[in-house]
Amino acid sequence: MLKKYGTPHISGSYDLNLMTWRDLDIYLEVKEFSKKDFFLLGADIETTLQPVKMHFRNELIAKTDGLPIGLYWGVYLGNERDGAWKIDIWCVDSNECGRLLNFCVVLKEKITAESAIDIMTIKSQCWTDPQYRRTYTSSDIYTAVLEKGIRTIDDFRKTLLT
Repeated sequence: MLKKYGTPHISGSYDLNLMTWRDLDIYLEVKEFSKKDFFLLGADIETTLQPVKMHFRNELIAKTDGLPIGLYWGVYLGNERDGAWKIDIWCVDSNECGRLLNFCVVLKEKITAESAIDIMTIKSQCWTDPQYRRTYTSSDIYTAVLEKGIRTIDDFRKTLLT
């Protein structure tokens, strides 16, 4: 379905082999942005997956720090806290896609077997936290473990307070 609109790239925790809950990140690389096509994609997603909720963002306009520059569908197939899938689809141009995919390549090179266990242990204890995605993200966990040597949930929480 996604190939009809661009070139899909699976990324995030699935690509990093650090998936601890059902949250799939996809970058849809497009030659040019078409809001019409993007909303047609939304209709196809709704018809095919029948999500309970879809969330749209226009980061071509908002340009929120830390988020990709593009159009976004957050697709919720139920309550993710109960095990339902959430799918993040970012429609981005080739330059932005390359930047985002390169970030994952660099991150992947830093991950060791030991740090992967630490990351997954911390993530598995954080993802149900109501503050997760509001005040911190998986990226903060990766940074804490890979750059600050954090190994436990207690130490991670202390880094959030400083």
